[in-house]
Amino acid sequence: PPAVAILAQEALSSAGGTAPRTVEGRSRRGATPTYLAMGRMYGPGKGMAKSALPYRRKPPTWVKMKPDDVCDHICKLAKKGLTPSQIGVTLRDSFGVPQVGAVTGSKILRILKTNGLAPTLPEDLYFLIKKAVSMRKHLDKNRKDKDSKFRLILVESRIHRLARYYKRDKALPATWKYVSATASALVA
Repeated sequence: PPAVAILAQEALSSAGGTAPRTVEGRSRRGATPTYLAMGRMYGPGKGMAKSALPYRRKPPTWVKMKPDDVCDHICKLAKKGLTPSQIGVTLRDSFGVPQVGAVTGSKILRILKTNGLAPTLPEDLYFLIKKAVSMRKHLDKNRKDKDSKFRLILVESRIHRLARYYKRDKALPATWKYVSATASALVA
């Protein structure tokens, strides 16, 4: 906490020592506040760029689709095999629905769950497993590729961490386990 940093600085200065200069709520470099500097798990980036949602939670006046029509389109696209994020992109680009949650009052995945069309695996976990399967396939052909082997370890540790979260969140059964030998069947 910033207050602790200031107290530590005062204690050091009174004892004759010097402490790194910190501004309240800022890191030593002064670029990013310390409480916002959550970095990537396996990379140097801080990842601060993001889009901002509108403050108003109501749909814009120019959206002409009714909530029931949006729900029907979501179900239709899910039956075609699209993932929830692909459904959102299609609705945005083809039908002019900026935020499904603003129009319908519930998110795409919740709509899919109520209609029994939700995917068995959460989307982010599914794509991590898919990436790990393709990396293993690459490593079977290129056994000396040490960097890929290291990256596979990182991806699989992310899979285990995400699976632990989803088990705690009850999105996955408690007995679910990632096994690399059978992983290709999960993403087939």
